[in-house]
Amino acid sequence: MKKAMIAATIVGIAAAGVILYLTKKETVKGILDEISGGAEDAGRLATRHLRKTQKKINNILHENLS
Repeated sequence: MKKAMIAATIVGIAAAGVILYLTKKETVKGILDEISGGAEDAGRLATRHLRKTQKKINNILHENLS
């Protein structure tokens, strides 16, 4: 009986560990997805800003050279 209790305890601990691992894995995946989305937004914003800046520089050069 004692061996059965020890075996049941080990199986329970292993199951709890797997559940915690899978739960944490999903949490980390969600956080990485949020960070990835933020990085994509920042990249789009930087690209748009760069394009606007290039247009402004071109306009200034054309006005001064004309």
